[in-house]
Amino acid sequence: MILLDISIISELLRDTPAARVVEWIDDQPLETLYISATTMAELQLGMALIEDKDRRNKGLKDLEQRLPPLFIGRILPFDQSCIGAFRALVAKAVQHGTPLREGDAFVAAVAVTHGLVVASLHIDSFKALGVKSVSPLMAVKTGTAKS
Repeated sequence: MILLDISIISELLRDTPAARVVEWIDDQPLETLYISATTMAELQLGMALIEDKDRRNKGLKDLEQRLPPLFIGRILPFDQSCIGAFRALVAKAVQHGTPLREGDAFVAAVAVTHGLVVASLHIDSFKALGVKSVSPLMAVKTGTAKS
């Protein structure tokens, strides 16, 4: 089971996404792919901050129409069950001087809580925290993500 972070979703939403990312996603059984509600929030915030009104509105509409149907039953909340993992991961990052984006901390906590592997284009901070992670750019083509 794989939790896609914002870098993967953002790449897939590009006009011309990286072929390796698309191929890797296509190799994964759809029912094994999850996203977090925090990633959805980050994506919507990113779109809402686009200055060009037409581009912003198109982006928000695309997000609302395309993503939720693809992930029905597989959009995971950041809820009370994730708080302990979040606290432990952020504390570990601070103690070890590991740079950790706030969004990555939320994604990592959701992944740890649900026993998922994080798929990201930027796995260094996840790896440094001991969070199972994979990058489609570095994955060996095997048909599915293995951890």
